[in-house]
Amino acid sequence: MSHPSRRRFDATWLPFGMMIGFVVGIGTGLAVIENLLVGAVIGVLVGAALGAVLGLRGGDRTVDDEDELDERYRREHGDPRPRGPEQ
Repeated sequence: MSHPSRRRFDATWLPFGMMIGFVVGIGTGLAVIENLLVGAVIGVLVGAALGAVLGLRGGDRTVDDEDELDERYRREHGDPRPRGPEQ
C-alpha cells in the first residue's frame, strides 16, 4: 500500500456515489423512462462514476494538513484512550 500522500484515489466515496446514484436512478427511471430496472442500472453506473470523481484527489492535495491537525489536537488534548465495552 502506498503512502497516503501518494494515493491518487480514495475508494471511500465509491459506495456512497453508487448508493446516491441508485436512488436518483430509480427516481429518474420511474419519472422519465417509466422502467424501474433500467433506471436502477443507469443510476448505479452514474453513481459509480460520481463516486470515482469524488474519490479522485487533486494533484497537489495531500493528507499532510489532516495529519497536522490530528497531531496538533493530540499535543493539546492528549491521545484519547480506546473505547471499550463499559465494565
